Amino acid sequence: MLSCLKKPITVGTLLAAAALGLPGVAAAAGVAPVDLGTLPGDAFSTVAAINATGTMVGESLPYDVRMRFHPVKWDSQGRISALPTLGGEQGRAVAVDDAGVAVGWAQDASGAEHAVRWAPDGSVTALPWAGSSEAKAISRSGVVAGSGSTPQGTYVALRWAPDGSVTQLASLPGGGQGVVTGITADGSLISGSASDAAGNEHAVRWTATGAITDLSPGNVGNPGATAAAINDFGVIAGSVTEAGSRAPVAWKRDGQRIRLDWPAAPASATPRAINRAGVVVGNGSVDFAQDRAVRWSARGATVLEPARRSEAVALNDSGTAVGNVESVAARWAADGTETILGALPGGGYSWATGISADGTIIGRSDLSFGWHAVYWPAS
Repeated sequence: MLSCLKKPITVGTLLAAAALGLPGVAAAAGVAPVDLGTLPGDAFSTVAAINATGTMVGESLPYDVRMRFHPVKWDSQGRISALPTLGGEQGRAVAVDDAGVAVGWAQDASGAEHAVRWAPDGSVTALPWAGSSEAKAISRSGVVAGSGSTPQGTYVALRWAPDGSVTQLASLPGGGQGVVTGITADGSLISGSASDAAGNEHAVRWTATGAITDLSPGNVGNPGATAAAINDFGVIAGSVTEAGSRAPVAWKRDGQRIRLDWPAAPASATPRAINRAGVVVGNGSVDFAQDRAVRWSARGATVLEPARRSEAVALNDSGTAVGNVESVAARWAADGTETILGALPGGGYSWATGISADGTIIGRSDLSFGWHAVYWPAS
């Protein structure tokens, strides 16, 4: 059966543990995930997203020195089907809404890459943009967010309405590149990062009209500031630079910045995801040691795995988080109980990368010759 390990600890306890050199916690063996397989003739696969009904999307790849991505979809029973491109060989599906509409990119016959939307029946539509483009997120209302290249060679953030009309999202004054990281359920707000005239990275937010808000004005230097994820109420989780380290923060809908609980530099922490309740997960270290999986809530920061290298990368609205511990997939219940998940036969490593509303977990597992997309059914 699945292995349920010890409960989490607070940041203060982690600091004490680091000072005392407390030993780690042994993990019991977990169960194997369900292999999602590949398209006929391919050897590897990756699943990128899952929706509320269990539809999953990702890519399948052949065993080849060239990485050639074939966009695919799996139904809730794990059956794979190919998604069409625009006449070219490659494409990737990266997100799917609860209606089964998927988005990503696909090549045309010339090899150019375009943002696309796949209908539930699999038919593909190119989203308009003059240069190369890709879609990265889709809201429950059908709004798509992504990026595209300009004639100057920079990548700008884009928003496509449900009717396909495109809006170029604003850049910072004198800046260029913009990167999308998330979108609210109604499509009204988009999170991401943008560079200023000096090349510094800023956490930003865009509205439906394309207007930009700099969430981290004055925060300069390496590693800059990032907006990692946004929830349905417009609250953004991310990080800013403090004394050369990453400090975890959240921005309210009105732009007010809140410093999340974590020791000051040289300690560092990176939020990765946020749910509707405002609970944030990510990873952090306190003394340049290995990262630990962390959850931030109204009670402050909780170290989910105090003894071993770990990270939490996603969570659902029930508060269940997923990630990995020493390169093996892991799940943390809302009360912090840790469950180590297994790998496919012949492999020793696995990674959990997403979780659905009902607790179905997606990820990948290595094999003796590569990796396959996998899922762990809700339990």
